[in-house]
Amino acid sequence: MSIQLTINDVEPYVIQDTVMTTLTNSGYLLYTLNMLKSLKPFQLDKKVFIVCVDKKCSEKLKKKGYDSIYINEEYSPFSKYNSTEYVKICYLKLELIYKILLHKNVLLIDGDIVFRKNPMDDFSNLSNNPKVDVWIQNDSLDNNNTQNMCTGYMLIRSSDKLIKLYDVISEEGRKKYLKCAFNNNDQTYFNDFVKPRCSFSALPLEKYPNGKMFYDNPMLDPVMVHFNWLEGHLKMAKMKEHKMWLLTREEEV
Repeated sequence: MSIQLTINDVEPYVIQDTVMTTLTNSGYLLYTLNMLKSLKPFQLDKKVFIVCVDKKCSEKLKKKGYDSIYINEEYSPFSKYNSTEYVKICYLKLELIYKILLHKNVLLIDGDIVFRKNPMDDFSNLSNNPKVDVWIQNDSLDNNNTQNMCTGYMLIRSSDKLIKLYDVISEEGRKKYLKCAFNNNDQTYFNDFVKPRCSFSALPLEKYPNGKMFYDNPMLDPVMVHFNWLEGHLKMAKMKEHKMWLLTREEEV
């Protein structure tokens, strides 16, 4: 199973030499639709390059007006943390990043994110800073603690260096990935293999809070909220608690 894409696939989604992208499957589709709906007020929901693991997911998106490409599986369930399906999804995220970096910068967005403001307001300042290879969400509770970066939201500049770092396809790249295959996967891959070898900057927690940061500080006025630090469909319950589950019942069908 591999992602097949060309520059022609991503070209319609390019904004300032960057492709916003997300990976989803049938089991995760409602979260992705919720994330996309949060981008709709800024006319950005149709600018996300969506890659589906399974055909059914892609067909449902098409019925809702979203184009996507799919890999080839018949059905892909909601993946529990560190399950076999989770490992597969995380590997595909890394492969997706690598294949887009061959052509353009990447802004990766996980489906359990809800946007409260237009992310493009910060985008130009971030993407035009040549000194930073990767802007990324912080998964700690302190801006000064950059030990564990969160790969659910990150802007990666395309360069020979980053392309090589995100190569998980070659024999050497696969060996690197396997070292973290059952240990938070793509996030461990970034923190262990990418972060020490690139210039990165953590996005401010006040504007780009991870789940724990927001749950502890619900009065924040952020650009977006990442509903991580939760497993399974507790994410949906927490989104509803904070009035950030945007889909109507009709849209959930």
